[in-house]
Amino acid sequence: MRTIPAAIIIALCVSVMAHAQEGRPKDRVQVRGLVGGSAFFESQTHTALGGTVDFRLAGGLRLGPEVIYHIGPGQDRDITSMALVSYEFRRLKRVTPFVTGGVGLFHHTEGWSSNSFMVGGGGGLKIAITRRLFVV
Repeated sequence: MRTIPAAIIIALCVSVMAHAQEGRPKDRVQVRGLVGGSAFFESQTHTALGGTVDFRLAGGLRLGPEVIYHIGPGQDRDITSMALVSYEFRRLKRVTPFVTGGVGLFHHTEGWSSNSFMVGGGGGLKIAITRRLFVV
């Protein structure tokens, strides 16, 4: 079984805010589409396409799944599936800093296939373009 540490670099991540109900806090549910690139140890850069849905639990704490399809050279295809926990800090005008981390599975296919356990984490800034559209 081949274990590959994955460092995912998201070039563009657009968040579309969906409200579960009118009386609930804003951005209780977030749906995000992911388009960008990913780099794997001992491999070439891949195109990354995916999405995530997360739910606000309390304050800035969020929980949800993320699935990304990675298209590499030739027949190299990968799928990462993670359960993420995120924390969004206090919003500063249009910018919201956040940290995130999670665990999941990595499925690799290139004429043969393998599965690996993965752990990931990071952080960044969520920048509001409009009330319902963000770039991360």
